[in-house]
Amino acid sequence: MNNWTNEEAKNALETIKKKALTDEVFFELCLKDPEKAVKEIAGKDAPDNFKIKFIENKADEMIVVLPTPVKKNAELSDDELESVAGGTAFLVTIDKSGCHSLKNK
Repeated sequence: MNNWTNEEAKNALETIKKKALTDEVFFELCLKDPEKAVKEIAGKDAPDNFKIKFIENKADEMIVVLPTPVKKNAELSDDELESVAGGTAFLVTIDKSGCHSLKNK
């Protein structure tokens, strides 16, 4: 199994997004073979039990990732509590150039 730190994963993702923005061939690789794209940038495979999927941002659709449902009467882990603590609101606007997400505090 390949171990990744949070910092390695964050840096790899940022580099992938920047490269995909300007490199059409790499963009297509991300969509067709995300594991290969990650290895190209990070120099190592993603963890064996981790699935990666990139989705193209299109002007006429909105993609919303739902959280994993919590079973009734189950307690949230510390990580789950931290991810929802503090409250964050997102404003999504759609214009002719596409979909933009603006984070409001």
